[in-house]
Amino acid sequence: MGIKNCPECGKLYMENPSGLCPECYAHEEVYEHQIGEYLREHGKASVEKIHEETGVKEKIILRMIKSGRLLVDGVSLISYPCDMCGVPIYEGRICAKCGSSFSKQVKEVWRDKENYGSQREGLRMYSKDDFKK
Repeated sequence: MGIKNCPECGKLYMENPSGLCPECYAHEEVYEHQIGEYLREHGKASVEKIHEETGVKEKIILRMIKSGRLLVDGVSLISYPCDMCGVPIYEGRICAKCGSSFSKQVKEVWRDKENYGSQREGLRMYSKDDFKK
């Protein structure tokens, strides 16, 4: 274990699995309780709405979602924006539409790569030393 700066307050702390200093981790537990209470009262909500109602920073809410701290029966009740298009989603980093578009682009790249390889068959590289012989 090493020493790191806390990403929230900047203080030095002994590195731990939470990635936060003990004081900021204690604050996050309080925030987690506040968000849990809000979700029990209102059901599904967006990150922006939770931020407005509880005062917890969006960055902290997103970090909690990504670490799996805000799941109810394995399901997220909080929507957050897709990393590519900004559409509200409840799991993962990109929406289904962006996921299929990304897969299509990857297939096109692989198909182009295969075509490029077949075009190169029969080509040979000549160097200056080949002509001296």
